[in-house]
Amino acid sequence: MLKMVKNYEKLFERGKIKNMSLKNRIVMSPMGTFSENHDGFPSGAQIEYYRRRARGGIGMLIIEAQYCTNKTDPWIDYITTADTDQQMKGWSYIIEAIHSEGCKACLQIGCGLGRNAFPFSDAQMVSASEVPSFYFPDKLCRAFTIDEIHDLVGAFGRAAQRAVVAEADAIEIHAHSGYILDQFMTPAWNKRTDEYGGSFENRMRIVKEIYEAMRAAVGPDFPILMRMAADHDFDGGRTLEESIQIVNYMKELGVDAFDIDMGCYEDKQWICPSIYQGDSCMVDYAAKIKEACDVIVLCAGNHSPESAEKALEEGKVDYIMMGRPLIADPDLPNKLLEGRREDIRPCLLCNQICVGRLYENRKIGCAVNTVAVAEQDYTFKKTDSPKKVAVIGGGPGGLEAARVAALQGHHVTLYEKNNVLGGQFNAASAPKFKHRLREFIDWEILQCEKAGVVFKLNTTITPDSPELEDKDRIIAAMGASPFLPNIPGIENAVEVCDAHLHPEKISGQKFVVCGGGISGCDEALELAMDGKDVTIIEMQDQLCPTALLDNRNPLMFRLRDNHVKSMVSTTIKEIRPDGVVAEGPDGEVEVSADCIIAAFGTKPNSEYVDALCEKYPTTLVIGDCVKVGQVAEAVRGGFFAAYSLH
Repeated sequence: MLKMVKNYEKLFERGKIKNMSLKNRIVMSPMGTFSENHDGFPSGAQIEYYRRRARGGIGMLIIEAQYCTNKTDPWIDYITTADTDQQMKGWSYIIEAIHSEGCKACLQIGCGLGRNAFPFSDAQMVSASEVPSFYFPDKLCRAFTIDEIHDLVGAFGRAAQRAVVAEADAIEIHAHSGYILDQFMTPAWNKRTDEYGGSFENRMRIVKEIYEAMRAAVGPDFPILMRMAADHDFDGGRTLEESIQIVNYMKELGVDAFDIDMGCYEDKQWICPSIYQGDSCMVDYAAKIKEACDVIVLCAGNHSPESAEKALEEGKVDYIMMGRPLIADPDLPNKLLEGRREDIRPCLLCNQICVGRLYENRKIGCAVNTVAVAEQDYTFKKTDSPKKVAVIGGGPGGLEAARVAALQGHHVTLYEKNNVLGGQFNAASAPKFKHRLREFIDWEILQCEKAGVVFKLNTTITPDSPELEDKDRIIAAMGASPFLPNIPGIENAVEVCDAHLHPEKISGQKFVVCGGGISGCDEALELAMDGKDVTIIEMQDQLCPTALLDNRNPLMFRLRDNHVKSMVSTTIKEIRPDGVVAEGPDGEVEVSADCIIAAFGTKPNSEYVDALCEKYPTTLVIGDCVKVGQVAEAVRGGFFAAYSLH
């Protein structure tokens, strides 16, 4: 075993929190799945989701926030099991599923989001004080009454007692992200003048009383953790120095370990950090807490196995927390343990399905692992009637379709017109901060090879191609091509994918990027990080207007930090060898440049789709050749198309 884990010795060291022994240093982060039944009782899908992550080899799983009351946020009033023995019974089902796979179970207990509550209800939100709602700044929250605070403290104590009955191994106080308890702890949101506001001791009073109620319920030897941010990272938010004071205070009370992260909803970029923050992006802040307070520290935030091992080796943290990587591949720990690093499906940190669906009040999923939170619904078994399957297109959607079809026992041939697989991911993965896209394509190719997929490169397929004549099923995944509008001088620009793939085509110091979508902004950021002078010109009134807030904010902050200029509500009129002519709010303007990048988006490769479907009616069409989308539409579309070939 030591030989198998020689590159990850620290990750697989045993650990101990209070009297709880853990088989390794990998902990699953608590991430809301929205998969419970409407009354808050666990669904079968939720139980199996957790069972599957525990089976993958983690040391401890922290179950997503369990509300000890439904009387705070209006949008959680549907959780009628809160603060009942029925809730305890539901917890026991999840915990037994986790224990059955040799993993420890920790219950994160919370009381709601307060001013940050999702806007799924028109009722007035509640907070420590009468402060504006995050999503509706023109609406004030009402303040908790003293009686409500006392009721809340009691509810936490009862939840802790029920956690013990349900056989949880530990509990965690949910006090991060600017949620309700954080709103009491932080002067920016706590404007109270009674015993729960004002001084440090008063602001901490509710957390102190909650801890004491929980400790009284669980006894002196039961591990209690606390999750909180080291720094809120916005003007007026809590600083690192104030967080150190809080950790020392709670340590003296008896909290056994601290789950340290960063940020809150203001300038939101740390709740689910994106690719733009880099690997292990919160470790240094967690390390400062550990050093100053001499406490056990757990830390999440974009860990790769290598960056996680490094953080442990350097003593910056005691436990590595992973959320989205374990949604993408629940077997990540076991694959490391078995020396199969290359078989780990990479998390793209895209936030598209695991976070984006939360804003839609939907059960989460994963852009690259379609079965996540749906483990009961999809099982792979070899078909009794294997088919000859042609997949046209070697981008992410086509590769996923080929992989899944082959796993079911079909004979799969994938045709790609270019000499490399990967489609548009080859260009998109060029910036260093998007290396995970390249890793995902490499993973797909490897898994296809292991499943027996035959690749035919440099092969263009049309409806009349003889290669299709003996196929039983066809999956069309031809992707998309760059869109170049009919602008005078467009030939003077280098198309953005070409710029990524052939950097020798771009030169100079001063660049104009025409188009402020994700691809244009990524190219601008990459250039600026190389010291170039970059201006983005975008016809809409903001850059990346449709991007998820959790992705857009960090990208905008990185563009700002790298001094990228932008001109919005501005239309390109002409592209010249030495710059562009544009029309903006103040009229026509000329912007000089050594090099112009065209990033106007893409268009579906739909040239042959209708004819193909007419000739071969059972053809399944997926991805960008239907409608240009993001990675989830391609990969999940490929999965569904292939899975349907029973």
